[in-house]
Amino acid sequence: MNTMNNELVEPFRRMLEDISTPAAIRAAEAKSGVPPMWQDLVESGFLDALLPEDKGGAGLTLSDVFPLVAATGEYGLPAPFAETMLARAIIAERGGEAPADAAIILAPAQGTVPLAGAATHALVKRGQELALLPINGGKEDPFHAGGGEIDTKAKPVLTVAMGNTELLSAAAGLVAAKMAGAMVRIMEMTTRYAEERQQFGRSLSKFQVIQHHLAVLAEQVASSNVAARIGMSGTTFDPLRVAVAKTRTSEASHQVCAIAHAVHGAIGATEEYDLQLFTRRLKQWQLTFGSESYWATRLGEARLAAPAGTSADFVRLNLQEKE
Repeated sequence: MNTMNNELVEPFRRMLEDISTPAAIRAAEAKSGVPPMWQDLVESGFLDALLPEDKGGAGLTLSDVFPLVAATGEYGLPAPFAETMLARAIIAERGGEAPADAAIILAPAQGTVPLAGAATHALVKRGQELALLPINGGKEDPFHAGGGEIDTKAKPVLTVAMGNTELLSAAAGLVAAKMAGAMVRIMEMTTRYAEERQQFGRSLSKFQVIQHHLAVLAEQVASSNVAARIGMSGTTFDPLRVAVAKTRTSEASHQVCAIAHAVHGAIGATEEYDLQLFTRRLKQWQLTFGSESYWATRLGEARLAAPAGTSADFVRLNLQEKE
């Protein structure tokens, strides 16, 4: 990570540590509506990170803000920071301007959308345009993480040209980055618990079977972070690179959740313990904006349709991380 990214990410992480505590997450889950922490995010200026400098932003790229998006997953932020940051940039690029304090989610498909209950607006596809719709409250989702349904017939606040934006890829790319961040937090919690928990006179981490589980957990988390970074490389969300990101993070989520809860035992599933705050979100994101089977199919179809060549060439030309 270069100096610029350190100067960007560390203040953001300190802010999340203050405003997105487990207590704050539980308070946000207890009621629908934009959480109090949203004002801190608006005033921080980070929401304009992707806007060009001539529009008052920082002029950063998707690659630059990947650590910010991953950090929101790591801290379980119950507010649509990443989605609003991207929506502001998309709208501004097409000559529009989002409401200053709008909390925006991306809603490329119908059904329960993560953080709909914590947002004021949704960016949806209407024909060949993108429409910003008001949200009048969310409907509780099965994961109790602030999701909800969007009234796609609502009168738009504004519309802009779709351009080269594939809303599903953008939403999936952001979710994959959040998943990668959440898995880092889950691994840290699991490793710490294994080191602190005593069984038969020694810590769990001293048992070979636990060490094996922790090694597999670390492998899944590391590969997920590499894939998620690929999904947010380049200047736009490329569907093939997003397919890599969402497929790998969704596949990994099964093992990460299973290992974390197995190592923690019964305590990990209790409402009072913080682990479930992150595993619930991880499972919600795994099912959102296309599961691993959906994105793996898109990736396989693209490979079959590609000109003759080796799969290594296909990966090199289409799936490597781009600046």
